[in-house]
Amino acid sequence: MVYPTAADIKVFWDWGVYTPAIMREYVSLKVITKTEFEEITGLEFDKPAVSVDLGTTAS
Repeated sequence: MVYPTAADIKVFWDWGVYTPAIMREYVSLKVITKTEFEEITGLEFDKPAVSVDLGTTAS
């Protein structure tokens, strides 16, 4: 048996323990499939979240 299972991962996701990046790593390690990633997170695997760096202001 492989640990964690998809069911375990879903619990940790629901608890807020895992980030989308960690979830994508589980897909790359073949612990879960892309479909399981999408079912668990509600996010599209092939469409990563957009992050914009607005910079910082010097003080």
